[in-house]
Amino acid sequence: MEEQSTQTKEPTKQEWRGFWTLVAVQAQNAFNEKAVQFLLIPLGVWLWGQGSTLEYTLGAIFVLPYILFSPLVGWISDCFCKARIIQAMAFMQIAVMGLMLFCLFQHDIHGAIIWFTIFALQATVLSPAKKGIVKDMLGSKYLGFGSGIIEMSVVFVLLAAQIGVFVWYSYLLEASKTPSMPEGDGWHAAIVPTIVFLAIAVPVAIVSLILPRYPHKQGQARPFTWSLFYEHFIQLKYLWQHRLLRLSEIGISYFWFLAGSLFLIIIQIAKGIAVQEEDFSALCALLMSWLSGGVIFGGIIASILCKRKNELGLIPFGAIGITISCLTMSFFAPSSLGSNICLALTGAFGAAYLVPLNAFLQDHCDPAHRGNIIAAGNLMDSLMGLVAVGAMLVLNELGIPAQGQFFLLFLLSLGITIVTLRLIPQEFIRMVGIWLMRCIYRPRIINGDRIPETGGALLVVNHVTYADALFVTLLSKRPIRFIVAEEFAAVRCVGWILESFNSLPISTKNPREAIAKAAEGLKTGDLICIFPEGQLTRTGCLSPIRRGLEIIARRAHAPIIPIYMDGLWGSIFSFFGNRFFAKKPQHIPYPFTAAIGLRMDAETTDSQSVLKQFRRLSCICLEASCSTGKDSVLQKLEKRGNKPLVHWNGGFLTGLQIAAAIIDNKIPKEYPALAARWLSILLKSVQDTVDFQRYWMNAQQLTRVNALMPQSPLLTTIGHDEPHEETVAVLWPILTLTPVHLIEQASTPISSSIGQMAGSQHMRRLLLSVIPPRQVPFYDFSEGSDISTPNMRWRPCHATPAGIVISMSMMKSVFKLGDGTVQLGMRARTRGLLLPGYRISAQGSAIKGPTLATPYPVPPHIYIDESGFLAELTREDQTSRDTSEP
Repeated sequence: MEEQSTQTKEPTKQEWRGFWTLVAVQAQNAFNEKAVQFLLIPLGVWLWGQGSTLEYTLGAIFVLPYILFSPLVGWISDCFCKARIIQAMAFMQIAVMGLMLFCLFQHDIHGAIIWFTIFALQATVLSPAKKGIVKDMLGSKYLGFGSGIIEMSVVFVLLAAQIGVFVWYSYLLEASKTPSMPEGDGWHAAIVPTIVFLAIAVPVAIVSLILPRYPHKQGQARPFTWSLFYEHFIQLKYLWQHRLLRLSEIGISYFWFLAGSLFLIIIQIAKGIAVQEEDFSALCALLMSWLSGGVIFGGIIASILCKRKNELGLIPFGAIGITISCLTMSFFAPSSLGSNICLALTGAFGAAYLVPLNAFLQDHCDPAHRGNIIAAGNLMDSLMGLVAVGAMLVLNELGIPAQGQFFLLFLLSLGITIVTLRLIPQEFIRMVGIWLMRCIYRPRIINGDRIPETGGALLVVNHVTYADALFVTLLSKRPIRFIVAEEFAAVRCVGWILESFNSLPISTKNPREAIAKAAEGLKTGDLICIFPEGQLTRTGCLSPIRRGLEIIARRAHAPIIPIYMDGLWGSIFSFFGNRFFAKKPQHIPYPFTAAIGLRMDAETTDSQSVLKQFRRLSCICLEASCSTGKDSVLQKLEKRGNKPLVHWNGGFLTGLQIAAAIIDNKIPKEYPALAARWLSILLKSVQDTVDFQRYWMNAQQLTRVNALMPQSPLLTTIGHDEPHEETVAVLWPILTLTPVHLIEQASTPISSSIGQMAGSQHMRRLLLSVIPPRQVPFYDFSEGSDISTPNMRWRPCHATPAGIVISMSMMKSVFKLGDGTVQLGMRARTRGLLLPGYRISAQGSAIKGPTLATPYPVPPHIYIDESGFLAELTREDQTSRDTSEP
């Protein structure tokens, strides 16, 4: 019950205030603990010279309490209010630091080391309480963000303490030098910072009193037993029995092994290069600055990426970065610029690696044993820290240089990288794929909250490009399983990726197995996506919906979520230009719109209802994504500049000339009649804001289908009050910057560059005597019968009397698919395919859409068939329909 509530919990303002208070309290505690440690290290070098090994002793002391008392502190965290534990440790810190300061005044470094040991014990008690309370405050939804902030604040203050203390100690030591004491006063250099750190601890301890309190759950924690002092292996056994917890903790403990190793290597480098004690502190500070800068940067980025969802793909990503950075460091001289940059990169990738691991471990803990699990994790982290101390000491004694130690870290990191890539390849591929897609594509998501956060659901999506699966992935925070064609999954590289995403290959010959697996996945709570058209569109329009989705949804009793993706026709992954891939991107970044519909009941949903939802969503996408207004026209014309856009026999208009006519709202007298007609239609259009918005949007509809081709010169007629003129002959060429050639008489020569023609009755008459120089399509809006003339492919279309284009025949009449089937771009006795952005009324008697001021009644001799064609009724069918109507 608690897990269900934390999954959907929204923190209150008080809890957010408590969280940021917790960040401050635990960060200050960690800072002071590390600060006094790094005061003692240079103090030891000042007392005992470069041969001092105090850093190894303090490193071991720091981790020993976690090893010795982790079961006890885990039990304390589970049995008592975590907020009270945090508050008690904050005040205990003041007492410990006061006693340590007394020892420094007495010049007793051994006493100071003893009190540092007590300080380490205090931090051990604090650790499971501060980690365990984060989920109580923020719930699962913000756990990745909260965990990232907690961890990175700790790492930040630890590194800040290392850098600041080394610099401060070095400055105070240099300032204390006198003729009688040429080496300076190391005790004074340690006492002054300790006084300041003690003064800071007092107000922070007082602030900790506002932390919200969450009483421990009665009956869930076991009573105290003496076995708490030695049951380490029981805790580790519990942790290791759960595969996910075990793997995540191994990953976390490796990070702390790496961090401990890097710190000790930095100390070795500083000792090897430094000439005097103050040089040692300054060099340590410099190297720590590089490392801390990387950690801060990587931690901030990782926390932002994990704010809404714990991004597990960062784990292998960070491991890869650590591996490459450690390898590169092994080739640079220690403390060189190249080595320092790699040190910073190691810190950044390490932070990105750690944040999601910590959040995952906390989120998957049993609430009743979260403290024990965290304590067991601390035990493993500490053991690995102790291993790091021992390993670095041995390597130092063997005389292995820093580059050799970096290379050993590279080998260890390489193993971790291989393991993470084998365990969660889909998370890594998904994350990197989404990053790449976001660099190229800019999604506009409408009603994204309609994708359920929990539970099974069948997503049904229109199919436009080969990358649709990645586009759909951009829409959801949850992982999605895709039903894909078996032949597509059979491609080796693609098949491996699809398998890592747990996709479901489906065969057209035997689809039952995939349908059964999909239904089972829905029952277990998966999000499953199917492209119900069963094929990529070659026209840009919707294809008939197949019935497989009905069977899957009804078997699982799962809701259906329709999704329509608009604007992807033109992507390099689409069939735009009558080919996949082999084309340049039209825009970078490339925008597209996705609209998510209301959930549909599996029992009442069929293929036709899904098709209706797709059409309704296409209208929403069109209205949301289209640019409108006179300014958008002027921007296009300015982009065209001094290049010709409108041609006629003996002259042309450039983009800037057309823009000037719009701005001045008049047509220069010297322009010929044909150019004046074209401009008069444009000026009239842009003056009426409401009508212009609809016609400009209609021109954008034409860019969503495989009919008129941008940049292919268009031959058309103008000035005859025909339906194609405003949208096709005037606005579409401006929108796509396609040269338009105007023709009025049959005697006018036709340019050899003409690639397509559009018109109505006047163009039909001209084509009886005019022969194009090569085979080109003629988009006919005349409602006339089929015509056949040399070098012309007839493509019937349909527009309203007001000139809004409703349907287009495609450039090609037949598109052959890889499986031997075909898609039709034109069919006999039809007026083309219904454009995206239109829907059909419930009775099927009218067409609606954002480009239509009022619903457009379907003409009596026309009906819309199941493939989306505006088909013509035969005389017999018309008579039968007329007699059947009341």
